[in-house]
Amino acid sequence: MRIDAAQQGAQAQLHAGGLSSTQDFMTLLVAQLRAQDPLSPMDPTEFMSQLSQLQSVAELSTISSLLSELRATQMLSPALSLIGRTVQWYDATGALQSATVERVELWDGQADLVAGDRRISLEDVVAVS
Repeated sequence: MRIDAAQQGAQAQLHAGGLSSTQDFMTLLVAQLRAQDPLSPMDPTEFMSQLSQLQSVAELSTISSLLSELRATQMLSPALSLIGRTVQWYDATGALQSATVERVELWDGQADLVAGDRRISLEDVVAVS
């Protein structure tokens, strides 16, 4: 397999939206490097360009992971400050309820307060004392 053919295939996949993740990109790049002809290696400038692309993709993947962690932390931060405090909310019947928050759990992508066996959505809290 020649590098030129692999690169053309990669570009076609990128334009068609066929590469769905950074892992796909890195797998393709490593395959290109493995498939090159040792008697006719690729141009050093092109090789360095691909290595820098691989490094960029790896760094972007790390940044993406860190941003996900940051979003989760920002979501938890307001809820964590309520541990040990008493919150009030209206239940499904419209009655005002009150409980002391024991812990915070992530549930369906949002932070919920837990008091005993009750799970309280942060959005439902009307008062804190």
